[in-house]
Amino acid sequence: MTTDEITPRAASMVESLEGWLAAQTLGDLFPKEDLKRSLDEWRADDAYWEALRPRFDEAWARSEARLRKDSRPVEEVLSEQARQRLLDGFESIEPDPDALRTFLRSPAIEKMLGEILYTGIFEFIKKVDLIGAVVNRLPVIGGIRRKVMGVFKDEIDNRLGGQIEGFLGGFSGLAVERMIQFVLSEENQEGFRKARRRLGEHLLERPVSSLLPDAKAVGRLRDAIWSALRNGSLANEKELIDLLNREHGADRLGDWTWKLSENARKPLGRSLTRFLASDAAQSWGRV
Repeated sequence: MTTDEITPRAASMVESLEGWLAAQTLGDLFPKEDLKRSLDEWRADDAYWEALRPRFDEAWARSEARLRKDSRPVEEVLSEQARQRLLDGFESIEPDPDALRTFLRSPAIEKMLGEILYTGIFEFIKKVDLIGAVVNRLPVIGGIRRKVMGVFKDEIDNRLGGQIEGFLGGFSGLAVERMIQFVLSEENQEGFRKARRRLGEHLLERPVSSLLPDAKAVGRLRDAIWSALRNGSLANEKELIDLLNREHGADRLGDWTWKLSENARKPLGRSLTRFLASDAAQSWGRV
C-alpha cells in the first residue's frame, strides 16, 4: 500500500483504538497483581537503574546549566494570565491554624523570639543611658568617672541580664501566643494577603537563575530525588493498590480521560502511518 492509502486507515485505527480504550475498565487494563509484580521487578532491576543514572545526571546537568544562564525575570516566562493567577494564588493562601500553632510553639521559635526580645531590651537600656545619667550626677571626674561607669555597666549587665533571661523564660511562650493571635486575627488578614502578593511579585521579578540554590544544595536535591525514584515505595503500597482496585477497578478509562480532538489525533495518525509503511509492519504481511 502507498502512504496515501495507509493514511485514512491509520486515522481510523487511532479513532477505533481510542474508543476501545475508553470503554475498558481500569481493573482490566491494570490488573492489580500484574501491577504489584511490575513495581517489584522495576525496583529490583539493578541493571536498569545503573544504566539510567548517567542519563538522569546528564539531563539534570543540562537543565541546571540552562536555568543558571537564564537571566529573564520569571514573569517573562509566564503568560500574563498565568502571572495573575499565580499572584492570586499567593494572596489567597491562608495559614492553617493548627499547623501555624504547631510551628510557632516549637522551642526554636520561642528561643529566637526570646533572643530578639533580650537584645531589644538591652539596646533600649544602652540608648537611654541610665548609667551615664546617674554617674553624671556624682562628684567625680576624668578617669574616676570612667572607672565608675565601667563598674556600673558590669554590674547592670551581670545582674539585669540574669533577671531579663529569667523573665523571658516565662514570657517567650506568652509572646508566641500573642503572635499566633495576631497572625490569625481577621482584622490583620488583609495586610497579610497584601504581603503574600508582594512576596509573589518580588519572586516573579527576580531572574530565573536567582531562584536556584547553590550548586551543593542542587546536588543534594538531585541525589535525594534519585534516591526517592530508586528506592521509593509507599509503606502500604500493596494495600493501597488493593484499595484503589476495589474503589475504582470498575471505572472505565473514559471516565478519567477526555476525548481526543482532531488536532490531537493527527500526530498519532501520522506516527501510525509511518509505522504501517515501514519494513517492520510490512513484514507482518498484513498491510
